[in-house]
Amino acid sequence: MAVVNTAVDPVTSDEDLPSIGNKRDAATNGNQALSSQEGQNKSLIIPINSSTNGNNYNSSSGGGLFIEVFPEEMSSIRPTVLSKVLRDEQAPLKTWCDASLLYIKAKREREGCELLNAAVDSDDVMSGSNTTDRLRVLASAGIAALAQANRQTGGGGEMGSLDGILGGGVDGTDNTVDRAGGKDQKDELRSLADARFTKADNINQVNPMTWIGKGMLNLAMNKMDQARFFFEQLTLKQCGEILPALIGMAAMKFMEKEYRDAQELYARAMAKFPVESGAATRVGFGMACYKLGQIDRAKAAFRRAHDMDPENVEALVGIAVLEMASLDDVLDPREYRAKAENIIKMISMANLVDHTNAMVQNHLANHYFWKWTPVPGTVEVDVGSNHIKGNMSINLEPGDRIRIGHEFETYVVKDDSIRDGGKTFKIKDNWKFPSATGLKLWKKDYDRVLSLAKGAYSATNIPEIQAESLYMLARVYH
Repeated sequence: MAVVNTAVDPVTSDEDLPSIGNKRDAATNGNQALSSQEGQNKSLIIPINSSTNGNNYNSSSGGGLFIEVFPEEMSSIRPTVLSKVLRDEQAPLKTWCDASLLYIKAKREREGCELLNAAVDSDDVMSGSNTTDRLRVLASAGIAALAQANRQTGGGGEMGSLDGILGGGVDGTDNTVDRAGGKDQKDELRSLADARFTKADNINQVNPMTWIGKGMLNLAMNKMDQARFFFEQLTLKQCGEILPALIGMAAMKFMEKEYRDAQELYARAMAKFPVESGAATRVGFGMACYKLGQIDRAKAAFRRAHDMDPENVEALVGIAVLEMASLDDVLDPREYRAKAENIIKMISMANLVDHTNAMVQNHLANHYFWKWTPVPGTVEVDVGSNHIKGNMSINLEPGDRIRIGHEFETYVVKDDSIRDGGKTFKIKDNWKFPSATGLKLWKKDYDRVLSLAKGAYSATNIPEIQAESLYMLARVYH
């Protein structure tokens, strides 16, 4: 079973809010996080209570009937199906939370949030639970809603460069525009989060997990004094140095441009919680190093984050952007090409992991704007002619920008008199070199540039990223 050893273990991803204990445990046993994480990697056990044969699951003896769901199976299970099973078997709230956590660890945050909301909105599920579990699921549902709201800003604070990478999964930027209902949806989710936290307060106001959630909410709304109150005055003073409060304070210091303080707080979080702090805290530390001009330390931090989580998009982009900035210092052509190819591989991997990340899409759009894509086949051309014959496997369209050989660049133009199935096409400029055969042909894949740039513009509400997307579009249409 996905055992959770802490009384108020949050149901969020490692990046959003690592596990915390109750006040006494957190203050006395910071190493408890490791055992919690080990438990989170186990399968989900749902005791079968609806059976009438008397052979029900007995947690003390380990006997009876039960349903076991392995972590790798979560990506194929719909939350509506799982919630029905949990209801039918009268599963305790703790099992709902564990199931949601498995969804989130499988990178299905929306499904995890949906499952939490199904539990919170069910009077039957909530009424039959103890206070601790009700507090946990309410605070978790609020944090999950807040995480969804932050995603409405276009990937959690991305700014088209390293300036947008904030560690700890806490986003404080709110410079969005009201486009296609995005701001309304974000505000609705934040209101939902606030309502969950308020309901948890009505049960018990002394709940560190609710304090953390309120701190995150105020940080996202740029209410620094209120965020500092929940992170520092309440959580850190009452519970000691627990991980979510350290990360929250670090993100707040970063937003206030106090980069050295942010760096020190991220470092303390990593030193105190080396395992559970995870990749996101390394990204935050790397970002602080970058702001302080410590480029080598920033690279090392991003690489360490990538080692810990190969699918961490911010780490991939952080490495790629810094490596890209150092390309001009590479003199050897082979080393330059190898380094450039590695950069594009990392950005492509980031796009594969999160194809809605606007920052990644803009970087790829810029890459394909400059890249010449080889066209299968060869062509032949006579000196002074603007008609090209070839055996290409694809047809060229009027307006395509092409390169014949290594030097001659031109455009394909329309010629209705050509009727040979696309084997001959007309170019804008006459061939100025001697007649030749077997020439290689390349073209610009502007359709991919347009698709990526439009996708980036639609995926974010951040003006700086949208401006970069519009610039990409303008370069193609120019």
